[in-house]
Amino acid sequence: MFLRKTSVTLVVALVALMSPAYGAKPTYAKGTIVEIQQKTRDKVDMYLVNTPVTTAVPYFQISLELGDMNYVAEYTPRHAGEELPEMWKTGEAVQARLEKHRLFLQRPDGTDMEWIVTKRTSVHKEQSH
Repeated sequence: MFLRKTSVTLVVALVALMSPAYGAKPTYAKGTIVEIQQKTRDKVDMYLVNTPVTTAVPYFQISLELGDMNYVAEYTPRHAGEELPEMWKTGEAVQARLEKHRLFLQRPDGTDMEWIVTKRTSVHKEQSH
């Protein structure tokens, strides 16, 4: 019985390793930063005599043209002093990939920064005659 369970487990592991999805690297596309801003939103910490006591929470908003779509996305830093890579400026190219409602931008060191997509619009490029 033990040998049979071991054989089945081994077969399942081999099939998983040979599957094309295993170890597949994500596909990135070149996007262009249309606009990037640092903003704040108020977070209610508590109420004192029916008056909210709030804290300003910083976040970044980016507008990125990727293919024929424009994506607006937000990133909330882990701490108030966290900055975006210096080279991420309006008009600059960045490697990006999209997964449902998430936009992953590749940092210069090769790691991903995950953004939440809040808006998608189609880009209508004018053709010159």
